[in-house]
Amino acid sequence: MVKAKSRLLKSSSTALQSRKRRCKSHSIVSIAAAASALAMRSPSPVTSAFVTPSVSLSSTVIPSLISGKTSKYFARKKLSAVKDEPDTASTENEKKPVAVATTKPKKEDQGVERTQSFAPQRNADKNIPIHTLIVGTHPSITSLAKGKSFAHPQNAFWWIAGDCLGFRRSVGISPSTGKYYKITEHVLEGEDKVVPYEEQMEVFTSKGFALWDILQSCKRKGSLDNDIKDEIPNAIQEFCDENQTIQRIIMANGMKQCSFFNKHFGQWWLDGELIPGKNELSQNTFKKWSKKTNGFENKNGKRQIEVYCMPGVSPAAASVSYEKKREAFQCFCYEPGLADHERLKISPTIKSD
Repeated sequence: MVKAKSRLLKSSSTALQSRKRRCKSHSIVSIAAAASALAMRSPSPVTSAFVTPSVSLSSTVIPSLISGKTSKYFARKKLSAVKDEPDTASTENEKKPVAVATTKPKKEDQGVERTQSFAPQRNADKNIPIHTLIVGTHPSITSLAKGKSFAHPQNAFWWIAGDCLGFRRSVGISPSTGKYYKITEHVLEGEDKVVPYEEQMEVFTSKGFALWDILQSCKRKGSLDNDIKDEIPNAIQEFCDENQTIQRIIMANGMKQCSFFNKHFGQWWLDGELIPGKNELSQNTFKKWSKKTNGFENKNGKRQIEVYCMPGVSPAAASVSYEKKREAFQCFCYEPGLADHERLKISPTIKSD
């Protein structure tokens, strides 16, 4: 009995001593591991005393002894140490100069040259007063190449002018197909009235009509008004001031052309020296100036020039027939213009109706 108790006490004592040794060993390892983690962040004399240069506790002892919450703790510590290290890559990037983006011209704008309009066309005899100024927007590619206004063979301008002034623009046969242009089916004057361009211009200006363009220069790829950019206007107002007999300005290319006129000659409207033409298209196109001018009030009693927006003479404006275009020009441009021309033969001034 006594021997059994003695063996039991001895066995318990041995187990207790073994447990104490394990606990002591675990404590030492934990302290050393903590010191090693601190040393990774900022080595100091205090922490380095716990770390021997020949043993890597974090790579040998710790994985074999610790687990569970303890291992997660040291894993977090290690991750924290890594995060605290300076990011050399980002530091180097910060030192590099930042590239500044430069605005390059759009691809479609590259190679587009600025073109110039023609000088105003009026009769060489300055004793013939001008009553009507007809303006295009800017010469087309065809017009610039030929040096002639409204030079495209299917542009309605000279066909209409001929029907109203007694000449024919051309026979009207396409050189590529050998067939008559469709527009010739509606022309009033016969082939016996065909005259060259220079004579057409002489007849036109001898009746007191003048021809010019709204835009002095612009950039445009093609010939459409919608593609015009960086435009500079002609001195339309100055031309009218120099020719006090001008009663009307005719926009021959439709509503887009009128938007350029509104853009560049807004102050002219505000001064009360302009008034919309009598046709519905003109009333609608320029009505925005009514409120700004108290219903187009004539502030200073000066001449008020009528501004007409007409259906476009370009072949691109195909939604309006040739007959409709001719009717509009006949009614609001040529008939009143020819009447003014006759009056000016008697009196050098014209009173507005």
